[in-house]
Amino acid sequence: MGKGLPTIGNAKAGLTFLELLLAVSISGLVISAGAQLMFHFAQFWQQMEKEPLYIHHVDGVAAFVQYCMDNSEVLSVNEKMPYCWCNPPKQESPALHFRLDKAPPFFVTELLPDPPVDAWLWYDEDKGLTMLWHVPRKLTRNRLEVHQTPVSQWVGDLELGYFDADKNVWEYESALDEAEGEKRAPPQALRIHFNQNGRKQMRDFRMMRQDRDVLVY
Repeated sequence: MGKGLPTIGNAKAGLTFLELLLAVSISGLVISAGAQLMFHFAQFWQQMEKEPLYIHHVDGVAAFVQYCMDNSEVLSVNEKMPYCWCNPPKQESPALHFRLDKAPPFFVTELLPDPPVDAWLWYDEDKGLTMLWHVPRKLTRNRLEVHQTPVSQWVGDLELGYFDADKNVWEYESALDEAEGEKRAPPQALRIHFNQNGRKQMRDFRMMRQDRDVLVY
């Protein structure tokens, strides 16, 4: 009788050289494809960190600050400049104070409907630009609960602008450059400097409502 096919029990374990070579080749292709995917993902992540999204962030912060100024209730005797220049609660330095009749979603509160808020545009070198704010005492059982909400950690300086009529020029000074005990006049303009790893941007704001469309120099 002729020889039959070898049974499974008689088969030798392991891979042939050709099978091993094929497996190594496939593994190399998979590793190469994974490395390329990780490389492209790293490039995509770097692009996200670069200019376009940074500009969107700067524009978003500028739009929010402008919204607060445009919707502030009148807090001063000058209706054309409704903002007030005063000290926030428990702070020794003055800041720009504004009042909104409805808290924006940016200010998280459990009160419903959204309550009015008193807020201050606050800058320090460690936290960047933040908002100090609180709701009226009558809504918190007469407790003064001051919150601090980050706006942008990439704000490198907040400058206050004053128009010198004699020289016909705008002059700016840092909000941090204030002598002890000095009473500074309310600013007529704001200038916010952004800095993300050396990428710098600047946004200007006019405080007088009738001059909102006038260029700031």
